[in-house]
Amino acid sequence: MNFDIQIMIDTIWIVFQAVPRTFLLAGIILFFGIILGAVLALVKIKQIPMVTTIVTIFVSYMRGVPLIVHLYVMMNLLPEAGVSLLSIFGVTLKVHEFPSLIIVLITYSLLEAAVELENIRGAFQSIDPKQIEAGQSIGMTRRQNLTRIIIPQALSVAIPLFLNAFLKNIKGLSLAFTVGVVDILAQARFAAALSYRYLESYIAAALVYWIICGVLQVIFNRVEDKLKFGEVR
Repeated sequence: MNFDIQIMIDTIWIVFQAVPRTFLLAGIILFFGIILGAVLALVKIKQIPMVTTIVTIFVSYMRGVPLIVHLYVMMNLLPEAGVSLLSIFGVTLKVHEFPSLIIVLITYSLLEAAVELENIRGAFQSIDPKQIEAGQSIGMTRRQNLTRIIIPQALSVAIPLFLNAFLKNIKGLSLAFTVGVVDILAQARFAAALSYRYLESYIAAALVYWIICGVLQVIFNRVEDKLKFGEVR
């Protein structure tokens, strides 16, 4: 086997071009996942009849089915549904013209919401009720309790989980090429198709993932340490 290191190095720089796009997608997915997850967590905490059951089934389904299956289901479902919905507003769009990016964002955001629901609920449940009672005993209003005690402490627990979810999204987007969205792995596949050097291209992609995830993990660990220091202080 003739392994060409120079081709691998050249491919690394090609693959790095997809890193900003992958970061942006991972960030958008995390954002919508947190927003929807917070709403679902509120439903679970409040134990709203019927709605809580629906949320439980949703979470069980999203977390119990492989991501690649979700993508294939959405790839066949969303274009038809999206075209039908747009036609109501007078927008004409063919099924094959439906953006693959929308499929990826919706699929990953729904899965992320199912994960963040438990993270957010766990963050709020980690707060000692005695601290809330102490705030009330000194005359704090419900809003003051929320902004000065509950939310800051919940965020100190949730932020490290959000950062790890961002890393997970970066790696999870490697499956996005199955519906035509270009990420780090897809960029490596394109480079391999041009050079016919698949091993070098995939190793280049692996090194890029390793580098960016390693650097981000170091940064996130420092953020987590600062949050812990703030709690102790």
